[in-house]
Amino acid sequence: MKRVKKEKSKARRIIEWVLVGIVGVLFLAVGAGQIESMVHKDEYFSQPIRFGVGNFVVRTNSMEPEYKVNSAIITYREDPEKLYQAFLRGETIDITFMDRCTDTTEYTVPEDKSLYDRTIPTGYPMTHRVQEIHIDQSKASGQGRYTFIVAGINPEGKAAHPGQYQAFTERFILGKVVLHSDFLGAVFGFVASPWGLFVLLLIPAFYLVIVSVMDIFKAMKEPAEEVTAEAPKKDVSLEGLSEAELKRLKDEMLQEMLSKKAAPKPEEQPEEKQ
Repeated sequence: MKRVKKEKSKARRIIEWVLVGIVGVLFLAVGAGQIESMVHKDEYFSQPIRFGVGNFVVRTNSMEPEYKVNSAIITYREDPEKLYQAFLRGETIDITFMDRCTDTTEYTVPEDKSLYDRTIPTGYPMTHRVQEIHIDQSKASGQGRYTFIVAGINPEGKAAHPGQYQAFTERFILGKVVLHSDFLGAVFGFVASPWGLFVLLLIPAFYLVIVSVMDIFKAMKEPAEEVTAEAPKKDVSLEGLSEAELKRLKDEMLQEMLSKKAAPKPEEQPEEKQ
């Protein structure tokens, strides 16, 4: 007795391989990102930056209406010189920085008094728009060569009232904003929650477990296929038989043939008289 195992359909095999591949890629990406982040821990200020790309969620309204509270922003660690050249071309630049700079920054207050109130460092990441970039030719990049003056764009924001600004060197830059999205903000918020992480990592695993259990129950309910093997026919060898045994065997075969020939067929049997 043995069971015949049914092969999985092609579509099901593809789905399982895709799910396994997604889980594998996620684990590899997370692992590689964690290693890269640990290597540059001091440079990134322990912020969620992987291979130069960071993701942050807006917590204040200083950049509304462009960046709403709880929306997500994606940043890239652009070279300070490129940021400076973009600023000279008149491009709008929003950068995320670590608000920890306590150095005295040489900054001349404009005559119109548009920026006059430098805030006290909060110790948290912030995203504001570049207002000015000063360059000190005597210093190398990474050593305070560039000084960024930034401010929020919402004059009614709690953290960006008129005249308020932040000043810092290139060392505190976490990245230039390259993308912002309300939808991504909701996704990041969900994934960052315990339930979100649970669902993201365990749904593929649950699928594989459920499919395996279903296969077991199906195998138990399916009737077993009985496999019977015919007994191999034995070859009759006449070698080694005596003349008397050969004669007896021939007589038995002859008698069997005669008895079969003499036996009437069912349709030829005479009818019984009543």
